[in-house]
Amino acid sequence: MHIDRRRLLQTGAALIAAPMVARQAFAAADLSDPYFADLHEKAKKEGEVTWYIGHWRTETAERVGNLFTELYPGVKCNVVRATGQVLYQRLTQDMKAKVPNCDVFSSTDLGQYVTLRKDKHLLPFKPKRLAECEPLARDFDPTHQITITDANTTVMCYNPNLVKAEEAPKKWTDLLDPKWINQVALAHPGFSGAMGGWVVTMNNLYGWQYFDKMKANRPFIGRSLVDPPTTISSGERKVGIGPGNLTLLLEAKGSPLKTVYPEDGTIIGFSPTSVLAASKRPNAGKLFVEFLLGKECQTLASSEYTTPTRLDVTPQPGVARLGERKGIARDPEQLHKELPDLIEKWRDTFGV
Repeated sequence: MHIDRRRLLQTGAALIAAPMVARQAFAAADLSDPYFADLHEKAKKEGEVTWYIGHWRTETAERVGNLFTELYPGVKCNVVRATGQVLYQRLTQDMKAKVPNCDVFSSTDLGQYVTLRKDKHLLPFKPKRLAECEPLARDFDPTHQITITDANTTVMCYNPNLVKAEEAPKKWTDLLDPKWINQVALAHPGFSGAMGGWVVTMNNLYGWQYFDKMKANRPFIGRSLVDPPTTISSGERKVGIGPGNLTLLLEAKGSPLKTVYPEDGTIIGFSPTSVLAASKRPNAGKLFVEFLLGKECQTLASSEYTTPTRLDVTPQPGVARLGERKGIARDPEQLHKELPDLIEKWRDTFGV
């Protein structure tokens, strides 16, 4: 069979170029709007934006940062990715030193924003694209200091090569079964904001005795909530917890991992983003928040099984639209009040 190598190369080049052409068309249409054109010009004078990001994994965050720089030339995105609690510690250290390194703060712990808002560290800003978002995101904060740019679930997962479906945990309490000694993978609430939300929820449902019983199963404890699914799919542990977007993504890519929505309540988390009041680049920060709510960014993130906030972006299979899945929502005030003490209690219980 004759292969037309020239045509093959041309076809390959066209496939590679197609997304770039689409993005350039998007940028041209976007910047034809006087509001975005003006904001872009002001942002270009500031030159860059530094984004502290905790609610997307490193690979996703870097792709998002690169896309922003591509769509809005002259404004570089500096991505600082870490777990939610680590990012918050870094931010508070910046504030104490009066060094405004961060322009846009995207964490996993809504409780952090209770303090930030109370201390007037957040810049009120109502993005224009908020009108294109799901009602839960659009109406989340009437003061417009916090913008919901993503949502996710905390779920259970297991390795189907090591655990039969009928033997897999169905409820959070099933992880306490002695048959899972040395087989459970968790994260650490002192590092992960989403894990902190899980600890508060389990304490609400079952009291601290839940964790005393969990200790007897000698769980493997990583830092980030993204660690347990990786540990489980590798076979180092059999069952555990993780973010729903990652477990579904790994499952779709063929990793030996199955997602379980617990019968006693899937945990629903909203991922907040704010421009900081002390930012030296507020226009770049505002443009970046608009970008996070834009169709291009939300489509990219949704391709990795995150929950889109926009009405016109279709979730991946298994991902419910914002507000459609029933579960347990995190209470920002409770997180703010209770989590610090529970983190210390966790350390006393597990020794880490």
